Amino acid sequence: MQDLPATSSVDVHEQPDGHPAKPSKGQRRRQRILQLLTTDPEANVSVSDLSDTFGVSVATIRRDLADLQDRRLVTRTYGGAALQHRPRTELTMRERMSAHADAKRTIGRAAAALIEDDDLIILDSGSTTEQIAAALGNRPVSVITNGLMVANQLVSEDQVGVTILGGALRGINATITGPDAESMLNRVQATYAFIGTDAIDPVRGLTSRTYAQARLKAAMMENAQRTYVVADSSKLGEHGLFHYWSELPDQWGLVTDEAADPAVLDELREAGADSIILAPPLDTEDW
Repeated sequence: MQDLPATSSVDVHEQPDGHPAKPSKGQRRRQRILQLLTTDPEANVSVSDLSDTFGVSVATIRRDLADLQDRRLVTRTYGGAALQHRPRTELTMRERMSAHADAKRTIGRAAAALIEDDDLIILDSGSTTEQIAAALGNRPVSVITNGLMVANQLVSEDQVGVTILGGALRGINATITGPDAESMLNRVQATYAFIGTDAIDPVRGLTSRTYAQARLKAAMMENAQRTYVVADSSKLGEHGLFHYWSELPDQWGLVTDEAADPAVLDELREAGADSIILAPPLDTEDW
């Protein structure tokens, strides 16, 4: 398992105290361009209209669109741009479990190795966090989760204390969300929160399928001493169309697999990932 520290030198992306800078005006403007397109995925936006909307030059807008095209978020059209991706069809839990299964298993083991006896941890719902539960074993640890599949992994581990958050069940991903779940989280201070996601963006943070899930991820991160995002390399630099996002803390960690793109990892470091763990491939006997 390889732990890569964040770059220590101060650059334009970092404040003098070592904390990551807030998104720039350009980053916020490009995010707003995406939001405008998201309201109507079939629409095109013109360079001249965007120039008028944001009060910047046509040349600035063209640079913004070139940046978004480089990130595979938009497609340039004659005089403007359109979304490159339609909203992705959501996978069922069974489909999620089989997608990138080996990477999720090795990420789960690497994340579980961070947990010590008597820790209180928050495990987000998801197929990757489920692998953390599977790798945890029968240890004196307290787990708070909104994931039914996560809880199911721990049902026979008598030393693990499991608290399932209350609220409304979303069947397709076996997730519980709602104000009751958020209220329960506000009464704890966990050692770690391990958060899953469909995609991670250096500016917007972590994506969710619903507004309620985005709120709950934010509450999980707010009520933990340390947040680790657990996501296989296919989620890094993923640019599908997502509507709901949770902002990351100023400092956070990432557990991913060794196939992660180094350039994307550099972007995430600049966004506050001060510890990146690259989980090694499974051994032959684990197949």
